[in-house]
Amino acid sequence: MMSLKSEIILRVTVLFLASLPAVSNGASKDVNVLLDSLDKVATRRLVILTKKQSVIDDLKHGIADMPNDESLVSKYEQIFQEYLHFNGDSSIAYARKALTSAERTGQSSLILSAQFCLLRAYTRQGMMGKGYEVINQIGKIEQVPAVYRSRYADMLIDFSMRVGLYKDDIVPAKDAVEAWAQYSSYLIKDSPEYLFYQAVATGHGDIKKMEKVLAGLSKPSFMAANIYYALSLEYRREGKEENFYKNVISSAINDMLLGNTEVSSLISLLNTPLLECDLNRSSRYVKICSDNVSRYHDVTRALAIMPIQNRINDQLTKIRSQEMTVIIVIAVFFFIALVVSIYMTRQSFKRGKKVKRSLDALRVSHNKQSQLMEQQNALTEQLKDANSKLSGHISVYCRDFANVYHLVSTYITHEKSMKVEIYNLLKANSVRKAIRLLESNAVIDNQLKSFYQHFDHAFLAINPEFIHRINSLLRPECRFDETQTELNTSLRIYALLVLGITDSVGIADFLHLSSQTVYNYRLKMRRCALGDEKQFDDDVINLYNEGGDNNKKE
Repeated sequence: MMSLKSEIILRVTVLFLASLPAVSNGASKDVNVLLDSLDKVATRRLVILTKKQSVIDDLKHGIADMPNDESLVSKYEQIFQEYLHFNGDSSIAYARKALTSAERTGQSSLILSAQFCLLRAYTRQGMMGKGYEVINQIGKIEQVPAVYRSRYADMLIDFSMRVGLYKDDIVPAKDAVEAWAQYSSYLIKDSPEYLFYQAVATGHGDIKKMEKVLAGLSKPSFMAANIYYALSLEYRREGKEENFYKNVISSAINDMLLGNTEVSSLISLLNTPLLECDLNRSSRYVKICSDNVSRYHDVTRALAIMPIQNRINDQLTKIRSQEMTVIIVIAVFFFIALVVSIYMTRQSFKRGKKVKRSLDALRVSHNKQSQLMEQQNALTEQLKDANSKLSGHISVYCRDFANVYHLVSTYITHEKSMKVEIYNLLKANSVRKAIRLLESNAVIDNQLKSFYQHFDHAFLAINPEFIHRINSLLRPECRFDETQTELNTSLRIYALLVLGITDSVGIADFLHLSSQTVYNYRLKMRRCALGDEKQFDDDVINLYNEGGDNNKKE
């Protein structure tokens, strides 16, 4: 009787251990094939991004060969287009350069095209205040030449979608619905752009038309990625889960093949039950999304990734707890099996072999559990490091935001105080005192000093290695103290060059200096150049644009 019980215990133990790895995500075969394809593309992601950067670098090398400002506008817009889905800061910088060159030509069509680029760049970077300024400069859509209205309507709907706050991916924001009602008539009906915005901005897309237009699009392409994404939303609204997964995964594959770091499809996929039960895969995708945020400098999407990371951390904690329970159960079974094996060894050599095989399987399973725990600990540390980096980026942006508006508030306070003081003097017939007060530069000097301090601190917070980098372009005797926390006039002028303000008049207006003063400072700095003096200004402009982007992000 005892022998029969022992054999039952051993068989139950082996069956229990064999069942532990049997976990399924519940997805169909087609969905799993697409997920495997997404995994393969993810392994080639760094190669794709490197090729993307090479294309951009080749475009930049051609800038010096441009014969006139018209050609420069076209070249800058090409570079902007490549950066638009790759690096938000750089796309803004080259859109601004295109606008500056276009303004020099005086051609309204080139200026309008460059303004469109700048509006798109601000929108994708989440700089909605700057975007509003560009929209006000362009004017109402009715004031734009008819040939440009479709393009402008596309940008206005895109802008409104990103201004509005989504409750989820399914319900469009009020701003998006209103923008569609106002501007959709300017789009080409049933074009890919029209069908995409109809689905995303109204919540009522036409699946048949979208699938038909998708069949005619080249892949990979940004428009194909958009249509896949719009289809996924429509299928999700209809409750067709498998079709939703197929399209959102296809959208993510298109984005990754294009080197697109400004994406939402992969984040949408991470928020689904399909990946919530696949911890290893979701962890890999979160790392990709975090790297995308760092490369694109996208604070909005950084905030969207944090809840996903927190969910994964919670799952890791839960898995560890379950693993400990499994280890305890295994230990109990191991002890029972050991006792039974001793007894059965005495009874039969044949049964002793069965016990030995069971013990070997038990040891292998225990080793697997130990390896899994080590992997989960390493993954936890990686996620903590990613969270720390994201928190640092967000802190810098929040601090700069508060500093700018504090400066504006202080300026308004001084203006109000000045107005009251002059009013009182005039009321008291002290006209001479009022004139002397107006002629005095003390208040303006204090305002400028405060403005310079805020500008210096904000710029160095985002570019802490700026002084070190510019020192690398100067002779040793001309180099600056890298421990200083504020910029002098020379460094401040070249900081503006890094930000894309390259003409002396624009710099003089920004810093409230004369154009001649700016010219003299730039001339003095060029004479301190370590290399070619004529190339010095271009070297400073390209501190972060050519090969420096990656360093900056790190």
